[in-house]
Amino acid sequence: MKEPTDKNVDLRKQRGEERHLVVHESIVEATIELLDSRIFTDVTIPLIAEQADCSVPSIYNHFPGALREIFEEVSTRIRTEGLQANQDKIDQASGLQILEESLRGLCEAIVSHRNLSHAMLSYGNYAAATGGWMPDTAKYLEPLFERAGEDEELPASPRELAQMTSVIGRGINHYWGLLGINDEEYKKQFPRSAEMAVKALS
Repeated sequence: MKEPTDKNVDLRKQRGEERHLVVHESIVEATIELLDSRIFTDVTIPLIAEQADCSVPSIYNHFPGALREIFEEVSTRIRTEGLQANQDKIDQASGLQILEESLRGLCEAIVSHRNLSHAMLSYGNYAAATGGWMPDTAKYLEPLFERAGEDEELPASPRELAQMTSVIGRGINHYWGLLGINDEEYKKQFPRSAEMAVKALS
């Protein structure tokens, strides 16, 4: 019997890694599609497996933390895509305009995934109430405040400003989610979260 060569072993490993990435991506995409079309409490592991065309054990292999871990990755992906959506404008901006452009992109991503966003807001509250995960945007905003501080004087540290912006943004999100404001008003208010934070800490 012919012994496997190192090259064959490497190829099998490469194919395995590629398959792992494909399945992982299918799980995330399936979850996004499901959360965009129904309330989060209706989204189950078996339903995700069916939508992703994979087995339930495969999902637990990729996400040992089950729904909590899947929802966290989905939320992080949408948030990251949104914050980086206006990257060209962010790179050319200065001062608080850096934060405004970044938050505007996030706002557009949230609105375009309306049902998913409402689901994540609901799930975030549920998770926090049960001692679990709650999305935190502050760590993504802190480096942007550091950049802004190079162009203008800020009243507090980048961390304090990022945390305050995250709190204000979350409040606006909840108000929009409860239909307290319409999409147009939300798109005006949310990108100004950083400006509001600066005023609040001045």
